[in-house]
Amino acid sequence: MSPEEQLRIFDRFARLGKRQSDGSGLGLAIVKAFTKAHRGKIALESQLGKGSTFTITLPLSTQFGTVS
Repeated sequence: MSPEEQLRIFDRFARLGKRQSDGSGLGLAIVKAFTKAHRGKIALESQLGKGSTFTITLPLSTQFGTVS
């Protein structure tokens, strides 16, 4: 994924790549909103032509305290 695409990937209705007929471009925007609503973080690492990795970190609570 190019650096320009990485800047837009979490935008609503962003559909990147050659196969623009699939999906509405809302999936990652929804994931980002859900993650933010739960005080979490989402990160993207990408190498053009090799692939991308998305990492979501959420604070979790248990009856014994917080788990990170």
